[in-house]
Amino acid sequence: MEIKDIILSLISVMGTISSIVFAVLAFRRNDRGDHKEAGKNEGVLISDVGYIKSSIDRVEKSIEKLETGQVEFGNRLTKLETEVHDHIYNKAIHKTTGGTKK
Repeated sequence: MEIKDIILSLISVMGTISSIVFAVLAFRRNDRGDHKEAGKNEGVLISDVGYIKSSIDRVEKSIEKLETGQVEFGNRLTKLETEVHDHIYNKAIHKTTGGTKK
């Protein structure tokens, strides 16, 4: 073998090794970039879930206030119905003598 053939063989081997090294380095760089992108997406997702949770909490508080108001309104209505019923069936109020109430 001549020196020329040996040098060309060494250059081709070095070229092959360098292409493999560059491929591995590019893969690692892209892999880190993928992890970074996945981390960003996960952060956005966690943030959105937190916002949804806080919105649900606000809605639950509003519903609780509405339910409390509805119960109070129902109690007032029941009391009013009782008073109207008592007024209607209270015979003493409706008895009149000569156009005036007793």
